[in-house]
Amino acid sequence: MSRRTSRYHAAIARLRSVPWLRVARVLFALYLVGALISVWLPGDWRQADVALYRSDALAFWGHLSHPSLPHEYPPLAVIPFALAMIGPPSVGQDCFALGMAALFVLGFFAIRRWKGASRAWTYGAYALAAGPATLLFRYDILPALMVLGCLWLLERRRFGPAYPLIGLGTLVKLFPLVLLPVTVIAHARAVRSTGAWGVIRRLGSGVVVCAVIVAGGFALGHVIDPAHGLGAITYNVDRPVQVESVPGTLMWLGSLVGVPAHPVYASVSYDLVGNLSGVASAAGDLGLVVGMLWVWWRQLTGRMDTGHAVVGALLVLLCTTGVLSTQFLLWVAPVLAVVEGFRYRWVAVFLLTALIFPVLYQVAIEYSPILRYSWWFLAGIGARNLLLVICTVLFLLSSGRASAVQPAPGDDADRAQPADRAKPAQPAPLPSLATRA
Repeated sequence: MSRRTSRYHAAIARLRSVPWLRVARVLFALYLVGALISVWLPGDWRQADVALYRSDALAFWGHLSHPSLPHEYPPLAVIPFALAMIGPPSVGQDCFALGMAALFVLGFFAIRRWKGASRAWTYGAYALAAGPATLLFRYDILPALMVLGCLWLLERRRFGPAYPLIGLGTLVKLFPLVLLPVTVIAHARAVRSTGAWGVIRRLGSGVVVCAVIVAGGFALGHVIDPAHGLGAITYNVDRPVQVESVPGTLMWLGSLVGVPAHPVYASVSYDLVGNLSGVASAAGDLGLVVGMLWVWWRQLTGRMDTGHAVVGALLVLLCTTGVLSTQFLLWVAPVLAVVEGFRYRWVAVFLLTALIFPVLYQVAIEYSPILRYSWWFLAGIGARNLLLVICTVLFLLSSGRASAVQPAPGDDADRAQPADRAKPAQPAPLPSLATRA
């Protein structure tokens, strides 16, 4: 008996002596290298969206006498799309990818200078774990970094430039608009000593600036191209529930108990339609309202700082929207890295997202003779969405309280800079396989 006990303790000692963190870092580094290499292999994730970007850019920049705007993106999206115009289509894809890579690297060095090495490496880990294919061949990293810039301004109480930045971000990719209420609340708390009239005047001027930029941008787009100037708004009004969204997972769960849900390819995305479509969408809308009110109330009462409110608003949007494409997770990666630091649970969310696209899209969907989603495709999405919702709830409930931040890969906790440590909140069809908005 004693010999068995000694062998047991010896085995435990050997397991404890293994540098598991170092092993995890090596495996993660190997994954990133393999993922980056896979981007350059043949596949429609490399072509589908960038080909559309090139077409939209040529329709605008190539015909400035009679320009045509994208029918599903805001007007200013034609600026990053111009990268795809360089050279022939194959070269344009590479130029676009290099442009997005440059933005990613710029974000890394900006975060390193602002918050230190730990948060910068966390940003890199999150963005790359979400999938290099979407990082380099989608343009969502641009508005994500604009959101990061807005957070930088808010932390420094430079509210004047924050409002126009939100407006410009909205004209690039609609989602930065959710930052407007967070900015208004942060501004109100900062200038409350100026009295009611001072608060109203300052907040009113900022909101008017943002509204003028957004309304003016879409109005100008409508004048330039009446058919597509408002496309980013009208395109999303009647879209079916996208299969990757949390409401889509609710519809799949309903199908397991006898409520039918059918796969469709509509609005250049893979969706679900069925008897629960309206219920799932309504549940998402209700969750959006409740989640946003929770974030705003906690921020207004001083229970959540501005950084956590920015991240919370974005997470609520991701968990409740009926349109959730793979690259949408990039929206939150930079600010999540800056605000909360490294968390293995968020790495798991991003890695599951990379598994969904492009892997499961390639091997777990039957495209002909009829469109059919395999159960493990839907189960993989369900697992990601469940983890996403759990992580979001934990974030919303714990925000504002001090918490220990795990070091990012390559950084030790005892070497983390003061800016890297958590701070408590201040009180008071196949060729067209795409994942686009």
